Amino acid sequence: MENIEMMTIFAKVDSVSSNDAIFNLIVTLEDGSKKNLKIETDKFALVTIGSIYEFVVAKYINSEKNTAFVTEVKSINDIEDLTLKNKVFRSFMNSAPVDYCDLEKRIEEYIEKIDNKIIYDITRKLIKKYHDDFYLYPAAAKLHHAYIGGLAYHTLGMLDLVEGFLKNYNFFDKNYMYAGIILHDIGKVIEFTGIENTEYGIEGQLLGHLVIGSQEIYQTAIALGYEQEEETLILQHMIISHHGQPNFGSAKKPATAEALLLWYIDTLDSKFRVLEEELVKTKEQSFTDMIGVLDKTKIYKHK
Repeated sequence: MENIEMMTIFAKVDSVSSNDAIFNLIVTLEDGSKKNLKIETDKFALVTIGSIYEFVVAKYINSEKNTAFVTEVKSINDIEDLTLKNKVFRSFMNSAPVDYCDLEKRIEEYIEKIDNKIIYDITRKLIKKYHDDFYLYPAAAKLHHAYIGGLAYHTLGMLDLVEGFLKNYNFFDKNYMYAGIILHDIGKVIEFTGIENTEYGIEGQLLGHLVIGSQEIYQTAIALGYEQEEETLILQHMIISHHGQPNFGSAKKPATAEALLLWYIDTLDSKFRVLEEELVKTKEQSFTDMIGVLDKTKIYKHK
């Protein structure tokens, strides 16, 4: 007589083979070990190779074999508990060196420094709308901060950088700088297909995150009754111009002091964070590999 043990596991699907109506999944567990799961056709339709799932498994135990059948499947993206979702993603994928809780705490502190009501309300409403994705999404598919929490980590890096500029140059408006930095890549949560296997979706390919972000700001301003305010227009301009030049994807060149600084700070953090990662992998008194974001330059690491 068989004994059945029910368990819930998180696993990434590596490969699949089939035997009549039963599919065999080879998956990687959180501890890095491999496991074979059997799954019926109707449930297999919910599974994609390379993605992470929460599986409810019935483990049949007898003297001859130890077989695990999947009874329920849930995508990791459908988990509502952000702390759990963050933990699971970090078990399987590269992630920011700062946990989402710390990223959230630090970025929230900057939001609370905004004392212009219009700018504050727009920023607060948008971050609330996309909260979970903002703190889990990568900042890029490949080039920089391309890992779990990369978008928020890139944002925090820029916020920390701008403090020195605000201290040294008193003509910059802190409200525009904090909000512009926090919202500059908000369109990426729509531009990208998701956290796993990140690619550019249709909107990302046809519009891009600069246009998407500007649209989000305007729609939020309409909901708040701020669509005619100058603050809304300036924030939109900062978003659509933060790549600096048309050949880098900007719809407009920066035409305010804050928009210009946003472009420079975005460039600094995106390039220097990649440089940091390359230097960590490089032996002293040797050159890094060619770094794409630095025009394929090799950088010497001195002792």
